[in-house]
Amino acid sequence: MRIRFVVLLFLVATSAFANFREFTDVPKNPALELAVQHAAEQTLKDFPKLTADNLAISIIDVTKDSTVDRGDWHGDTPFYPASVVKLYIMAEVFHQKLEGDPEVARALGEMIRISDNDATAFLIDVISDTSPGPNLEGRALNKFLDKRRVVNKWFASMGYDISAMAKPWSFGPFGREKQLVGGDAKPNRNRSSANSFASLLLWIVRKRAVSPTASDKMLALLERPLNPLRADENQVKEFIGESLPAGSKEWSKAGWMSEVRHDAAYIELPSGRKLILVIMTRGTADDVKLIPAIAKSVLAEVQ
Repeated sequence: MRIRFVVLLFLVATSAFANFREFTDVPKNPALELAVQHAAEQTLKDFPKLTADNLAISIIDVTKDSTVDRGDWHGDTPFYPASVVKLYIMAEVFHQKLEGDPEVARALGEMIRISDNDATAFLIDVISDTSPGPNLEGRALNKFLDKRRVVNKWFASMGYDISAMAKPWSFGPFGREKQLVGGDAKPNRNRSSANSFASLLLWIVRKRAVSPTASDKMLALLERPLNPLRADENQVKEFIGESLPAGSKEWSKAGWMSEVRHDAAYIELPSGRKLILVIMTRGTADDVKLIPAIAKSVLAEVQ
């Protein structure tokens, strides 16, 4: 009874953009914990090249408006997020109320819908008031780096331990963008956990991300029509959407590169179940069967 009371208070809180501390205060549901554990263990058997420390799963059941249940497997482990980091960039655009600008709106659509890196680079420059260019030194470099921490600072104020200050690249950064990453140790490389992404999606779904209107607009950007697929859709096949039963609905952002393969989704199943599911993997990024298999295993466990 105490747990349900705490969760109810969590859901009726009046803060606009609910924070990560509020998310972690929600007790984990033992059934969901066991479900993702079984799914993770099955995945490690089916994909022996994947190791336990390179897999993270976070799940939130939002079927009922009055309650929320969550569970995870290595949900707080940091990963390079690839293009899933664009969720944080999107949120910051709405935080700064820049989405009304036609070019910003166009870039938002391209960044989320087809994961365009040029659109993302443009938006990062806009929200941080920076520009690319040759190397900087001394105070000029420090000022550039501080401006580029704009997303980190906002999310840190809400209890998130993430980094979203580097642009995604097709072949590699140049000039001050390379300086930003920070040498071999890469201290400023983008970083996130599965739980952090799940929390952000929760606030978007619950209409508490910046504002109800902003949340609705972000969710609209994330929509992935499944039947039929968009002609240029590149984030359903080989990702969570591929594993969903007919009649499902999905809103998501995937990310992939040579090192990692991830997906973060809000899904509505034909059964009426509503789930947020984040899957992050490292070291087997070339296996296009991995994310759908993990999602299928998780869904089988929670049905």
